[in-house]
Amino acid sequence: MKKVFVSVLACAFLMVLSQNACYYDNEVEQYGVVSCDTVGISFSQDVLPIINANCISCHVQGGVQSSSPLTNYDQIKGFSNEIENRVNGIGGIMPPSGPMSECNQSKIEAWVRAGAPNN
Repeated sequence: MKKVFVSVLACAFLMVLSQNACYYDNEVEQYGVVSCDTVGISFSQDVLPIINANCISCHVQGGVQSSSPLTNYDQIKGFSNEIENRVNGIGGIMPPSGPMSECNQSKIEAWVRAGAPNN
């Protein structure tokens, strides 16, 4: 009787676990179209946080890509066209963990096309 109870309990646990494991969350379906504001992109408010979140771990003194550091405005501006290409997969995708969000890609593109201002 104890074996039957344990087996039933294990099956019930696996059924509950499998129901939660199949959950699919689609942001667009839940919240509608998520807009990405690329008007008036600011280096300090928009671009630098993207670089810090996605690039700086490798592109810093002593990092894997220390030959192309991205730690300040002048360095980032100097590589701005390369950054735009790489986040769009031209010449290899960056970051290496996979493409960043389309919104972040669009923000970098808008900043570069605006002349990469230090704002």
